Amino acid sequence: MCVSDVTLCPKGYGDDSCPSGQNLCIDGTCSANCGNIPVRKNPCRCSFQHPPEQAEGLVPCAIFSDVTIDHYNPKDVSQTTDFCSDNFNITGSVPLWGQWDANQEGPDGSEVSGNRYWAGDQCPTAPRYHYTYKEPLWVGVFSCVGAEALILLIWIAYKFVREMPIKRLRRREAGFTTATAAAAAIADSKGMVSSTTPTARSGSPNGSEKISLTKEIPKEKAKSLSDLSKEDVENEPDELYIKGYNNDFLGWIAFTSVILTSLGWFVWMGFWTGDYYGTLGEADSLSLYNSSLLDETMIPIWIFAMTWLVVCCTFLNRLRNFFRIECLPSNGAYVQIERELRELKMASSSSKVVAFAKLIEEGFVKLIKANVRVETCKIKRTPDTNLRYFNYMCTRYVFNDETKQYGPYQFDMGITHKQIRTHSGGLSSKEANLRFELVGPNFISVYVPSYPLAFVYEMSQFFYLYQFMVMWLYYYWNYYTIGVIDTCIILLSAIVKVIVRVRSELRVKHMAEHSEACYILRDGDWQELSTIDLVPGDIFKIVAGMHVPCDAVVLGGNIVVDESSLTGEPLPIRKFPIHDDDGVHDKSGSGKINTLFAGTGVSQAQPMTTSDGSSSEPVGLCIHTGTQTDKGQLVQQILFPQPISFIFNEQLRLVFGILITYAVIVFVLAMVFYQTKPSASWFYAMFSCSQLISPLLPAALVMGQSVAAGRLKKKQIYCVDLPRIIMAGKVQMFCFDKTGTLTKEGLEFYGGLCAQGAFSAGAASTSGDSQISALAFGSFIESFDELPDLMRTAAATCHAVAEVEGGLMIGNPVDIEMFRTTKCNISKTPTPGALDTIIVPGSSELKLDIIKRFEFLHSRASMSVAVRDPRDGHVHVFVKGSFEKIKEHLDSATVPSDYLVSANRMARQGGYVLAMGHRDLGDIDVSEMQNWTRDDMENGSELVGFIVFKNMLKEDTPEAIAKLKGGSTRTVMITGDTALTGVFIAKSAGLMSEQATVYLGDLDKTGELYWTDVDREEPVSQKQIDGIISSKLVGDYELAMTGKAFNKLNDMDLIRQYVMYTRVFARMLPNDKVHCVQLHMERGITAMCGDGGNDCGALRAAHVGLALSDAEASIVSPFSSSDRSINSCVQLLIQGRSALATSFAGYLYLILYGQTMTFLKIFSFYFSNTASSNTWIWIDAFINTIMSICVAYSGPAKKLSKHRPTARILGPQILATALGTVAINFIFLACSFAWLYRKQWFRCNEFDSSTTDIAKWWLLADNYEASVLAIVCLFQFVNNAMVVNFGYHFRRRWYRNYALIFLWAVYVAIISIVLLARTNWLGCRFRINCGSKSVLASDFNIHPSFYIEDYNNVIGHNVIPTSSRYELWGICIGNMCATVLWQLIFALYPVHSWLRRNRPLRRLQAKL
Repeated sequence: MCVSDVTLCPKGYGDDSCPSGQNLCIDGTCSANCGNIPVRKNPCRCSFQHPPEQAEGLVPCAIFSDVTIDHYNPKDVSQTTDFCSDNFNITGSVPLWGQWDANQEGPDGSEVSGNRYWAGDQCPTAPRYHYTYKEPLWVGVFSCVGAEALILLIWIAYKFVREMPIKRLRRREAGFTTATAAAAAIADSKGMVSSTTPTARSGSPNGSEKISLTKEIPKEKAKSLSDLSKEDVENEPDELYIKGYNNDFLGWIAFTSVILTSLGWFVWMGFWTGDYYGTLGEADSLSLYNSSLLDETMIPIWIFAMTWLVVCCTFLNRLRNFFRIECLPSNGAYVQIERELRELKMASSSSKVVAFAKLIEEGFVKLIKANVRVETCKIKRTPDTNLRYFNYMCTRYVFNDETKQYGPYQFDMGITHKQIRTHSGGLSSKEANLRFELVGPNFISVYVPSYPLAFVYEMSQFFYLYQFMVMWLYYYWNYYTIGVIDTCIILLSAIVKVIVRVRSELRVKHMAEHSEACYILRDGDWQELSTIDLVPGDIFKIVAGMHVPCDAVVLGGNIVVDESSLTGEPLPIRKFPIHDDDGVHDKSGSGKINTLFAGTGVSQAQPMTTSDGSSSEPVGLCIHTGTQTDKGQLVQQILFPQPISFIFNEQLRLVFGILITYAVIVFVLAMVFYQTKPSASWFYAMFSCSQLISPLLPAALVMGQSVAAGRLKKKQIYCVDLPRIIMAGKVQMFCFDKTGTLTKEGLEFYGGLCAQGAFSAGAASTSGDSQISALAFGSFIESFDELPDLMRTAAATCHAVAEVEGGLMIGNPVDIEMFRTTKCNISKTPTPGALDTIIVPGSSELKLDIIKRFEFLHSRASMSVAVRDPRDGHVHVFVKGSFEKIKEHLDSATVPSDYLVSANRMARQGGYVLAMGHRDLGDIDVSEMQNWTRDDMENGSELVGFIVFKNMLKEDTPEAIAKLKGGSTRTVMITGDTALTGVFIAKSAGLMSEQATVYLGDLDKTGELYWTDVDREEPVSQKQIDGIISSKLVGDYELAMTGKAFNKLNDMDLIRQYVMYTRVFARMLPNDKVHCVQLHMERGITAMCGDGGNDCGALRAAHVGLALSDAEASIVSPFSSSDRSINSCVQLLIQGRSALATSFAGYLYLILYGQTMTFLKIFSFYFSNTASSNTWIWIDAFINTIMSICVAYSGPAKKLSKHRPTARILGPQILATALGTVAINFIFLACSFAWLYRKQWFRCNEFDSSTTDIAKWWLLADNYEASVLAIVCLFQFVNNAMVVNFGYHFRRRWYRNYALIFLWAVYVAIISIVLLARTNWLGCRFRINCGSKSVLASDFNIHPSFYIEDYNNVIGHNVIPTSSRYELWGICIGNMCATVLWQLIFALYPVHSWLRRNRPLRRLQAKL
C-alpha cells in the first residue's frame, strides 16, 4: 500500500512495524539509515522513471504478509485487493495505483485526508524507455565502431590501389606457372632438382627483382653444380601456391585495430554482464533500469560479436596477410604458402544422402577454403650468396632468379655406381658452403610450442570459440553455475589434449633433432665438424656407436647397422661398399645393402682389405640430408599427417547437419511455446541449442581410440596413428608375409640333395678339373657332415654373414643358419686382399678367402662369391639362390632332368630349397675379376645340388589364424618364397584346409600362363579355373600363383578377377607385394602383417599395417608389435573392434543426452518451468561427464566375434537404438504428465507461470510439474548409459564394466531416495519433495534442521503424496526396463540377428 503519509498505513504496517531505533524506508524495508537508498527503489513509483506528479509524494507501507485466497485468479486484481482489505482490517475503499481521480473513503464512507493506493503487483505496466543513443556510453561505442569501419574501408581502398599492378599481372599471365616445369628448368640450368617435397607455384616472374646465381656466386661454384643431373619428379605431387607480401604502416594500424576491436567485443559484453549483476554500480543502470531493455541490448551485441569472431577465426591464417600488401614472391618480406589437403579415403559410404551431404560440405569448404593449409613464412637471406629462402615443413625453399621460383634443392650424386664413386674425393670448403646455403643445415628443427602457447593455439579453434560464446550467455543470464561447470569441462578436455599433443611433439622432436661430432673430408683433409654441417656430396667417417646423420652410400669398410627404429628389421644388417661398376644404385631396392639411412645406429665399423692389399676405411658419401632423408620424411608424415576420411567421418558430418537442423527446430519451439518476453525466449532457445550438441561429443568419438591405444601398449603393440585403430575394427582381409611372420625367425637345417658328380669334385682338387658330369641326384642326406666337400665349402662361403662384437652373427637368417651348421668361423682379421676369411675347423686349419662377393638381390633371387683356396691357389665361384633362378645360370649339361621335380617335391613338404652352383676358375689373377659383372661370374656354373632348410611355424600361428578366420577375416599369404613352400605353410597354418585342392598358376618358358594341381602335379584347364572364379565349381578349391603369373594377369588386366580367389601369392618382389595389397584394398579394409624387411612398402600401403618389430614406432606402419607373435594381429582386431564399438557407444550416449535434454527443454517451454540449478549441475557435471568416461572404459571382448561392428553412424543398428530409446523416453515422459494431471492433489495446485517473471529461471522449479519433469529425465539420463553399455560381441558383457554399473546403481539409488524418501536434505537441494520450512512444519509436521530457501509458489511446497511417489517411481522403472528391453530384443539380439540372417547387407563375398 502506498500512502501520502505513513500514518495512513494500517496498524502494524507503518513506522510501528519497524524495531526500535529503525525507520521505515522508502523501499518498504526497515533501517537505521535510509539516506543511501535511491528514490527509484520506491515501489510507489511502479518502476516509472518519470512517474506522474500524483505519485511523487507517495511512500510505501511495510509489505503485507501472505494471504490465502480461495480459487485464486491472478488476473482478477480486485480479488487480491479485497482479500487483503478483509484480511488486514483495512477500512474504507483503496483505489489502485494510477486511479488518481477515485474517491478516498474512510470506513464510514467519508473522505479521508491524504491518499492511499494499492501498488506492487497491482502496478500498471511501466512505459518502455529507449536509448536516445546520446548517452556517453553509446557515443563512445559508436565512435569506436565507426572508427574501425572507417579504418577498414580506407585500408581496403588503399590495398586495392596498391595491389592493382600485381592483379593485372596475374590476370595477364592467366594464373600461376606450373611448378614441374619450373623445377625442370632449375635442374637443367643450376643442378636444382625436384624432390618428394611438395612443389611450389608463385606469381608471375615479370617485374620481380633480379638475383642472379651466376653473378652472386663465383664461377667455379656454378660450374661445380652444372654437372648435376635432374631426378624424376614424383607423380602428381602436392602443389604449393606462394604469394609474396610486404608490411605496410597503414596495414599495421588496421590489423592492430582488428585485434583491439576483437578484445573490445569481450569488454563490451563484460560491461553488460556486469550491469546485469550490478557489479558496475546499480543493476540495470546502463539499460535505464529496465531488465528487458538490457536483454534486448545484449542479444544483438552477442550476435555481432559472434559473427565478428567467427569471421576472424575462419580466416585466421590469412588475416595477417590481408593487412599486408601483396607483391611478387621475389619482392616480398613474407610469403603465404597454400597447400590443398587431400583426404586419404579409407572407406566411403555409397548412400546417396551421404553423397549429397558431402557434396554440399565440399562446396562450402571450397568456398571458405577450409581444405587449404595456409602458413606464412618470413623470407631470409643466406649470409654469403645473399640468396632468398624460407623454411616450410622443416624444408628450405630457395629462390632461383632465372625461373623466379622457390623450391627445395636436391643434389644428384649419380645413378650408376661409377658415377657415385666419382664423388669419393669429398668437397672443397667453398663448394660445401654453397651447398649448405642451398639445402640448409643437416638438422630437422621441430618447433614445439610451450604449454601456455599451445593452449592458446588450441583455444583459437572454432569449436572452442563457439563453446565459450555460448558460455558467455550462461554467465550473463544468471546461469553462471552451469557455465562454470561446462567451462571447466571444456578447459579440462583442452588441457588434456594440449598435454598429450605437446608430449607427442616432444617425442618427435627428440627423435628428429640429433647432432654429434664427426670427421668430414674437406679440402682433402679430415676435419672434425658437427653432423649439422654435412651436405650432399660430403665424405664422412663411419665409426661404431654413431647415429647415421644422413642418408649415405657406403664407399668403404665393413659396416653393421641397426635399422629396427626405421624398418622394424629385427637383426642388425650388414652393409657393403658399392662396386665400381655400371650397376644402377637404387637405395630402396638393390642398393639398400649399400645404403645407410639417417637415424639408424652403427653397431660395427671396421676397415676392409681390398684385393690389391690396400685398406678400405669405413666411409660414406652423403646423398640426402634433412627432410630429404627417409627419417626426415617420417618426421614430416608425423608432424604434417594427411587427413584421413573414413565412412565413420563422412556420416558424422551428416549427423552434425541433422543436429543443427534439429537445433533450429528446437529454437523455433522455444520462441513459440515460451509466452513471455521475446528476449527471454531467445535466451532459453539458445541454451537448448547448445545442450543439444554436447561439448563432449568430439571427445567421445576419440576416447575409445585413446583407451584402446593404452590397452594395446600393455600388450606390446604400439600405435602412432590413433584413427587407424577404428579401421582395425573393420578389417576384412589380413595379408601375411611368411618367413619371420607366420614362421619362426630362423631356419633349421633339414638336409641336402646333391648331384652325383658333387661327391667326386671338390674345392681342394689339384687337378683343376672338378667338372660335374653325372645328370642325376644322389640320395637325400640329412647330416651336414655327410655332404660332399664341395657342398660344405659352398655353404661355408656363399653368404654375407658377419660377426659383431660379442659373437652375434648378423645377416640373412637363412645364411646365418647355414653358416652355423658348417661350424666354421669368420676370422676377425681377414687375409690381405680378402673381403672375409672363413676358417674351416679340422686337423689342419683351412682358411678360405672370399675375394669378391655379389650380395643377394631380390630381383635376381641369388648371390655369388669368389673364393680362393690357399692350398692350390684356385679361385672357385659359388652361386646360391632360388632353384628357379639359379637354373637360368647353370650349365644345362649338369642339370638333371628331374631338377624341378625334385626341388618341388621338397618345397611341397615345406622345405626352403636353395640351389648351389659352382665354377672352378683355376689359378687366375684376382685383378682380372675386379670388373666382372654378376653374369660374368655366375653364368656357366655347374650344379652342386640343393641345400634344404625347414621354416617351422610359430607355435601359436595356427591358433591365431583360426581365431582370425573365426572372426570373419580372410587370411592371405604374400611371400617371396616358393609357391609350393607357401602352399605347405598355408595348409599347416590353417589359411586353407589340409584337404583343399590347390591350383598353382605360373608361366612357362614361352611366357604363357598355365595352371597345375599342386598335389597331383597334373595340368589344369583354364575352364576349371574359370569355374572356381564363377563359383560354379563346387568343392574345396584354392588358387595360388607366382609373381610371374601375378604380373602376367596384371598386364592382361585380369588380376582383379583372381585376387579374391587366390590364397597364396609366391615369389613376390617388394613392389609386387605393394600392388597385391592395393588390389585387396579395392575390395575391402585390408591389413598387412610383416617383419618390416622386404614388405615395408606393403605395410605402408595397407589400411592397417602391423610390423613385428622391437621398436615402439616404425616408419613402415602405424602399428608395431615387439611380441612378434601373430596373436598380435588378433589382439589388434579385438581392440580395434572394441574401440569402434566404444566410440559409437560414447557417441550414442551423448546423442541420447542431447535428445533427453531437448525433451526436458520442450516440456519446460510448454509448462513455463524448469529444473532447479542443482539438478542441472548434477546432470551436466556428474551424470553426463563421468558416465561418458565410464562408457569409454568398457573392456574388449575376449575373442573375435564372427561379425564386425558397424562403422555407419546412420546404420540400422545405431538408428534402431537411438530412435527407439528416444521414442520410448518421450512416451514415458508424456505418460508421466498424463498421470500427473489425473491427480486431484495436483489439479488444485497447478503452476501458474503468469505469477512469476519467467526471465528469472531459477524461480521456476518450485512446483509439481518441474519435479516430475526432473525426476523422469534424471532416470532417463542415467539409464541411457546402461542402454549403450549392452553388446558383448565386441566389448565385455555389460556387467563387466564395473565402474559404469557401480555409478548407475549409485545414481539410481540417489534419485530413488530423492523421490521416495520423506523430505530430506538431498531432495531439498534438488527442490524436489520439499518446501518452505514453515509450510513443512505446519502441513507435514516436518522440522528440517538445514537451511531451505522459501519456495516460490502459492502453497509453499511440492511434496508429492507417498502413494503417488511410488506410482511415479514405477513409471520411471518401467521406462528404464522398456528401453533396456528394446535394446536387447530389437537393436541387438533376436530381431537384429533375424534381420542379419534374412536381410543381410551387401558384404564382401570371399572365402574365409
